[in-house]
Amino acid sequence: MNKWIQKSVNLARSEFYLDRLLRIYPPDEIGRGKFIEKESPSLKRLFQKRDCIELVRELIRLKKRGFKFPIENPYISFLTHYEDAIDKNPMTIKKICDKLFEMNYDELKEKLESPKKASRRIGPMFKMWLRTHFDFLDIDEFEKTKDKIVFLNRGDKFLKEYAKTELKCKFREWSKGLDFVLRIHNKKYIIGTAKFITDFGGSQDNQFKEAVSLVREIQCPSNVIKIAIIDGVAWLGGEMRSTLERFKEDEICCSALLLEEFLKEQSEGLHKSQNDSQVKYQNS
Repeated sequence: MNKWIQKSVNLARSEFYLDRLLRIYPPDEIGRGKFIEKESPSLKRLFQKRDCIELVRELIRLKKRGFKFPIENPYISFLTHYEDAIDKNPMTIKKICDKLFEMNYDELKEKLESPKKASRRIGPMFKMWLRTHFDFLDIDEFEKTKDKIVFLNRGDKFLKEYAKTELKCKFREWSKGLDFVLRIHNKKYIIGTAKFITDFGGSQDNQFKEAVSLVREIQCPSNVIKIAIIDGVAWLGGEMRSTLERFKEDEICCSALLLEEFLKEQSEGLHKSQNDSQVKYQNS
């Protein structure tokens, strides 16, 4: 088992592991910052008239603008991606509306404006935490800065494209963007993704597999390190931990709480290598 895996396993079992993670992944829900009266003056009228087709159409429109659809229904996603289905499936629309009309308008409004669940904001939480600890620079400054650790200040798709074109990484089947690209003293780059695995099974298994595939399948030149930042139940046992324990020494994965320690080690190792090279040159 490589040392970063071992450190993370030990950390997950130690005191205050979850307490420390609260600084990175606060579980509080966050408001959407959106208000129905401003976005949809006609919604109340449609609801009170029980204009079923137009009501569902308007709720789908609002969903696309960031509001929560007010009920759980397995067909909402289909209707969202193919709105013509609203007119073509009257029985389905009636079932949806029957459920909607069990509420009054104030309840409907409250559901639409309800906060996002914390579990849907894991990626942004990690990036917000990174920004409180490290310097994020736009691309011109990122490429000029040579004396410290700096992160590239762009979105996940741009970061992936930068890693492909500028760092010559080969992504194969990896279809996701990157959570971060950083550089250490103009010599070494690190690309990575961050996952908080909240449970075993289902979509969480897929999240875990994505992190593992970044480390194991993406090909990068020798000056680029790949790292998966993983927290949560993956360190406790089961197939996830078994997979992590089989990581080779150069397959880097660790808790977010160890990231600063890892970067410090990389930075100090680079300095030592440079100093050794200078000594050899002076003695030659």
